[in-house]
Amino acid sequence: MDDLENKLKQQRGLSTKFISDYLEVMEGYSAVDQIIQNIEDIGGQLQDILDVWHKIGSASDGDDDNNNSNDKDTDAGTHLVEISSRNHNHIKGLDTSSEIYQDAMDGFLMQQPDIVNPEFDLKSYQITGLNWMLLLYRKGISGILADEMGLGKTAQVISFLGRLYELGETGPHMIVVPSSTLDNWMREFERFCPDLEVRCYYGSQNERQDQQEDIMDDREDIHAVVTTYAIATGRIEDRNFLRRLRCKSMILDEGHMLKNYTSARYSHLMRLNVPFRLLLTGTPLQNNLQELVSLLIFIMPDVFSGNEDDVRKIFKLKNYSGGKDSESASSSSTTNAAQMLSRQRIHRAKKMMTPFVLRRRKAHVLTHLPKKIHHVDYCPMTRTQNELYTQIVTDSQKRYKDVIMDDTDGTNNSTANSKNNNNKMEKFSNIVMQLRKAADHPLLFRRIYNDTKIKRMAKEIMRDERYWDSEEQYIYEDMGVMTDFELNRLCKDHKSIQHHMLTNEEWMDAGKVQHLKQLLPRMKQNGSKVLLFSQFTSMLDILEPVMKTLGLSFLRLDGSTKVGERQNIIDQFNQDESLDVFLLSTKAGGFGINLTSANVVVMYDMDFNPQNDKQAEDRAHRVGQTKDVTVHKLLSKQTIEQQILAMADIRLRLDRTISGVDGGDQQNKDGNGNDYGSGGDHSDDQGMDQVKMKSLLKSALLQS
Repeated sequence: MDDLENKLKQQRGLSTKFISDYLEVMEGYSAVDQIIQNIEDIGGQLQDILDVWHKIGSASDGDDDNNNSNDKDTDAGTHLVEISSRNHNHIKGLDTSSEIYQDAMDGFLMQQPDIVNPEFDLKSYQITGLNWMLLLYRKGISGILADEMGLGKTAQVISFLGRLYELGETGPHMIVVPSSTLDNWMREFERFCPDLEVRCYYGSQNERQDQQEDIMDDREDIHAVVTTYAIATGRIEDRNFLRRLRCKSMILDEGHMLKNYTSARYSHLMRLNVPFRLLLTGTPLQNNLQELVSLLIFIMPDVFSGNEDDVRKIFKLKNYSGGKDSESASSSSTTNAAQMLSRQRIHRAKKMMTPFVLRRRKAHVLTHLPKKIHHVDYCPMTRTQNELYTQIVTDSQKRYKDVIMDDTDGTNNSTANSKNNNNKMEKFSNIVMQLRKAADHPLLFRRIYNDTKIKRMAKEIMRDERYWDSEEQYIYEDMGVMTDFELNRLCKDHKSIQHHMLTNEEWMDAGKVQHLKQLLPRMKQNGSKVLLFSQFTSMLDILEPVMKTLGLSFLRLDGSTKVGERQNIIDQFNQDESLDVFLLSTKAGGFGINLTSANVVVMYDMDFNPQNDKQAEDRAHRVGQTKDVTVHKLLSKQTIEQQILAMADIRLRLDRTISGVDGGDQQNKDGNGNDYGSGGDHSDDQGMDQVKMKSLLKSALLQS
């Protein structure tokens, strides 16, 4: 090996790092092979039962695509839709007298549990999901319920807990949810299983202390405790209390929030010792394969124990590339090798997922569900907006040309280089954010209120008694970091500077807003209600006067909306037919809520993670929707948003590759009728490493 390394050093463009990387990967593969073997041993009996169910399911609906358990390399996870209640003796290859068959049908439900409110009828695929959860619980195996958004995972889980109660499993069971869905979970418990004793652990510190006493006093009679991620991973007193509860299971809604294994959220929840863990997520895959593995490690910590780092190395999607002097043939060979490794990673990820993940898509189980039709609407920027965007591009090209055009990948692990990489990443992120904001709206910058103007305003505002004790210089500095829109709002709120308010409806001066001016009145005339999502609450601020100018009635929900008020606002929008538009931040309003009263979704801007956008779309496109849902994705022409859309398409293709199935949406077209894939997300740069960020930025700057 030493001789080989010496020879490599003598070859121009070849690095010994290739050998060390290769050895590290092979060691990791060995660890993964052992883990897969362990998983197969653990899940062997489980898989035999699933095979029986598949045979019965195939006999039920003849859908080989959904029920084929033999092609494990194609299907990631179990896709059972329906189990036949007919006599199974006639099914070829199925021995109904066998021990496996008896085990498979032990406690199997053909209809919803008696404890479930008879006013509601669980669909066949939901009863199948209930049986799958009962099987895993009976076998002591954790899992991921990864049904596509809008298939009623909440109803399945509540029915599952209700059935456990019927079987004498009193609990308590812990359910951890995003704060935006807390009220909805409590309401759904009351609707579906009112006989269950469910407590909410949420509120002020004093309220939670009182709740702790009440819950511990009544512990033996409580079936479920619902709390939020913020509480469950926050103060040590709360974490210790949840440990003392000794819950029988932990169910985590929006389980993809655990994708980052280095986060405090992940480590705190991992320390909760519960015998059964169930993650709920619209998709088991978010940004990359490593995040998928993080979820699998979370539900099966004992299986992966001691090998977590090796597994993560294998599934880290990072292509090896030679130095700048590498020959083109070598570069081509490296690319082919990287593609082969990528396929192997996907193959291994599917193999690990299959027994422990239940994944159904709306296209397979809700044949009656209305269509979801996608449009990408390309919006020409206004003159003001175009000048702003061009200026940012020009300045960035001048200031950061050397950094952006540098071909090194930043893999050197020295402390100095790591600090330099962090500085580069911060610069890249800042430029990307500026370009995204310019593509959204000019009022997200300070251009109208120049330095001379805000100096005058800082002096004039001191006439207001609220500013009598303030320093003029400090007021000026504060104004200097505000946007034009924020300064206009400040003028509106203070009589002494009201004469500086914007007078030309500048909030209408953006390409996307001009498109909304044409689109939204037409939707109102058609009787459609609209969900309008943006990544940025500052953009929602601007959209409020836009709605007023267009004469549209609207409500708003974002992260600042009090948890106790959110459900009331949602109910108001769903029930009040006079409301035209619901303004929502993608992060706060993008998951866990039902907004089927709307049949038009407008994504004002995009997230780097398209699954977040897809979740937002499915607030309307879900069980209970009676109309076709039209999704309009707004893109500013010839901007960085086109590169973000291309990246989103790649990520969605990766999700479909992992899941082994295509689609879910009936029509996915851009403004020119071109196919662009499904999907369509609070914005941050999580999941964007330096290489991807630089690639995105380079493409955006060079093509502008």
